[in-house]
Formats: sequence, C-alpha cells, structure tokens
Amino acid sequence: MRRLGWPVFNSVLLCFIFSSVVSASKAASPRFWSGAKPPTRQEISIAGVKRSFYIYVPETARLPAPTVFVFHGGGGKAEGVDYSVGGIAKLADEKGFIVINPSGIDKHWNDGRKIEGQGQEDDVAFIGAVIDGLVVGKQADPARIYACGISNGGFFSQYLAQQLKSKIAAVASIAASVSESMAASEVSCEPTMFVLGTKDPLVPFKGGRIGGKLLEADRGAVLPFADSINFWCKANGATKLTVDQRLPDIASADHCQVEVRRYGNEGSSAEVLVYKIVGGGHTWPQGLQYLPKAMVGIVCRDFNCNEAIWNFFKMHHQ
Repeated sequence: MRRLGWPVFNSVLLCFIFSSVVSASKAASPRFWSGAKPPTRQEISIAGVKRSFYIYVPETARLPAPTVFVFHGGGGKAEGVDYSVGGIAKLADEKGFIVINPSGIDKHWNDGRKIEGQGQEDDVAFIGAVIDGLVVGKQADPARIYACGISNGGFFSQYLAQQLKSKIAAVASIAASVSESMAASEVSCEPTMFVLGTKDPLVPFKGGRIGGKLLEADRGAVLPFADSINFWCKANGATKLTVDQRLPDIASADHCQVEVRRYGNEGSSAEVLVYKIVGGGHTWPQGLQYLPKAMVGIVCRDFNCNEAIWNFFKMHHQ
C-alpha cells in the first residue's frame, strides 16, 4: 500500500481530530448521545453569517440554570462532542445544567492566534449573542455560565473568557496550555482549570510549536507547562499552593498517573486548578480514543474529566 505523503497525512489528521465520529442525525440517538433526550439544533445570524449550535436542557434543570459551553477541537464538529468527551450530557441530566455545543466555521475557532490558512471569524460575537439569547429567554443563569474545550476549543475558552469578561464565570482548558499570543496580551483574573498531558504530541508539554512534527501549518507556539500555570497564577493573584496530590492509579492499563495541584482557595476568583496527566496525550480523560495512540497519545482512565470540570465550575459564579 502506498504511504501517505506529509501534506495528505496532515489533511487526514486535521479532518479527524475531535471530529464528528457520527453523522448529525445519529448524534442525538441513544447510541451516540448520552442524554435522556435529544439536543435541539438552533441557528443564529451574526453579521449576515449563519451560525449554529446544539442546546441540551435536561428535565432536571431548574431554569435559569448553570450553562456549560463545550467547544470542539480544530477539525471537529459540534455533532460529535458529547461522544468524544465521554458523555457530558449524561452528567448534565444528573446535575441539572444546560449544555451548549457550538459549531465553528470550517471546524475552527478564532482563539486569537494567527493560524496559517484559517480565517479570522468573529466567534466571540457569535458566542456572546448565544449567551444573550439564553439569558433573555431565562434559560441560562447569567452568573453561572462556563466554557470548556479541547485543543483549539481549549485555547478559545481562555480567549473567550477574556473577551467576554462579564459573561464567563470560569473556564476549563483540555490539551491546551497558554499560547504565546495569549501570553503577550493583557489578561485579567479568571478562574481556570487545566488538563494537560505530558506526552501530548500536538500541544507540547515542554512548550514550543503547536502541531509538533505531525502538522505542517504554522499554528503558533505554547509556553512550557510550568510557565503556563505561572502565567495564570500571576494573572489571578494565586500565590499559594493549596492542594498537591496524586490520584489513585485505578486504571493501570492506561499507563498514566494524575497529579492534581490547586493554587489559591477553592471557589475563589484566584483559583487555578491543574490536572497534570503523566503519560497522557492530546486527549480528554475518560473520553474517546479518537485516533491511534501513535498520533495523539493515550487517553487517561484514572478520573472522569467531565465530573472534575463540573466540580470546578459549580464553585464559581459572577
């Protein structure tokens, strides 16, 4: 069989990174959607451009309810997010929060980086309009709106919170540390959670070029792990390490171990919470192994990332 050249390989990889593993019609089916009922697809026009998102309001939600935006990674689609992250809609049923899965243009979010070959869509205006609609409709509690995502979606969550400072109560960034463009900008305090793998081949733990040796297009660079955490600790004024522990290795077959550190007090505006996945890849813990380990690394199975994110979010409000 003929081997793929690097340009073709890169295209294939981008098409699959946190992509919709299933079609839109199947995304809401019991097999691929973890919630008790299907989500609803909605559209909104931003500067003449149609944008879409999925909204899931569980029967358990007491409106206006806490609302969690979950952003797909670069190359992904909103239809596959719940499946990819291991069923956050099911957790929403249990805890009573709303889930929003938006769609990026060309499967991409404008997170402040200048990415080769990508447009500069006003994704902030899109999400801001969605939030406004949810608040006016008395679905979302304006004091309890949160953003999380993986990779490009994680970078965007950090960027979005700074651009919509009064609207996002806390963020969680998975497989996305601090980009050099973010580090060069002026930021203000934002409770932030990081989930970072030490063997991430695309967003290097030790810092450097995003995409590593797998992706050719220029996507900028990230700070090393320690510098990324120090950046947000300084921005938040989190000067004290309040938690430093290792989680039980309950899934030894994944060859991962989880170290948890909290800077600042739990629930304070200064809080920076870090899940360091020793041996983990460009993946969502207890989520889908969406590409071979050789391409994206290992999925950690030692803790439920969705539950960890919600436990962090629920402690914060505007």
